[in-house]
Amino acid sequence: MILVWQIESDYAHFSHPATIYSSLSYPVPPKTAVMGMLGAIMGEGSDYTPLNSMKYSVVVRSLKGKKSFCFNGIKEPLSQLKPTNEDGFKKGRKQFYRELLLSPSYEIYCDISSVDSDFRDRLLRVFESGRAIYPLYLGVNFALASHKVLGVYPQIDSTIFDEVKVDSTILLESDFILQNGGSYTDVRMATTVDKDRHFGGFRDYLVELSGKGVVCKDIEASKIGDRVVVWS
Repeated sequence: MILVWQIESDYAHFSHPATIYSSLSYPVPPKTAVMGMLGAIMGEGSDYTPLNSMKYSVVVRSLKGKKSFCFNGIKEPLSQLKPTNEDGFKKGRKQFYRELLLSPSYEIYCDISSVDSDFRDRLLRVFESGRAIYPLYLGVNFALASHKVLGVYPQIDSTIFDEVKVDSTILLESDFILQNGGSYTDVRMATTVDKDRHFGGFRDYLVELSGKGVVCKDIEASKIGDRVVVWS
């Protein structure tokens, strides 16, 4: 069972799980972020770990660059702070920098065939309605997002292509051809998360940022509608 949906916002920020103070953003939502989005859609806010077994793929529809901004925050855990009437949280303040993606829009593909059947059925009931139980956002709570269901497909077999233009992110280990006019970056992202928010299964990806796709050789991929996507 394959879920296909589009999500977009004015801004997005997908931070590396090890990032604390100076936060750079991934250019696309990692699988773990997509798991959280699906959890929000179905109203499962605390435990969406059954989605660790799903396969996913993401297509960049549009991305209009990025900007950084600075804000004041508190660097110590709240439990360690002891505010007084005189100086409040002054000693615990720190300036944080955060990178924002501008006007991001993605198509997301989720193969949930291997997900626990009860969990999968609960997700499907809400997903197919086009609703979301909890608000969706792209990485940070001020980047509220809208989503649109593009389709629900039965299992689609993958094919090994001699050469094909892939629309989605691909694994960096793939045999690919960089083309003039393309905008490429490589990232290392988590693919699993447990109930205690320990991230794992890190893999290296190549992302084409302008929506032109990546030409690959000898690659296993699925054709869904007019898109060719690679699962991970």
